[in-house]
Amino acid sequence: MLEPAAYHELRRSPRVALRIPIGLRWEGERFIGSTLIVNSHGALLYAQRNVTVGDIFELENVRTRVLCHCRVVWQAGLDQTGFFKLGVEMLESNPAVWGSDYSMALARLPGSSG
Repeated sequence: MLEPAAYHELRRSPRVALRIPIGLRWEGERFIGSTLIVNSHGALLYAQRNVTVGDIFELENVRTRVLCHCRVVWQAGLDQTGFFKLGVEMLESNPAVWGSDYSMALARLPGSSG
């Protein structure tokens, strides 16, 4: 069995819990959502509409207006909140899409040098 620290090392970048309002554009339609957990390569998020696993969409941080393209890699369907829970990966790593919230959260992680 892997130790918790070893399991953490299997990830490409650290995950942090952050609520960031986002906009999504998929198949010409715009809708809203928010992140739950983010890292430099993707996110777990809530979306107002469901997006099919494998589909690519545009994600925008509504605070910073930074955009990235993402692929849905996991979905849990409609949540009790009335939003769809999606796991997404960025087509190209772009931690800047999360703004300073992500870098500040990383600095607070145990073992960080910040």
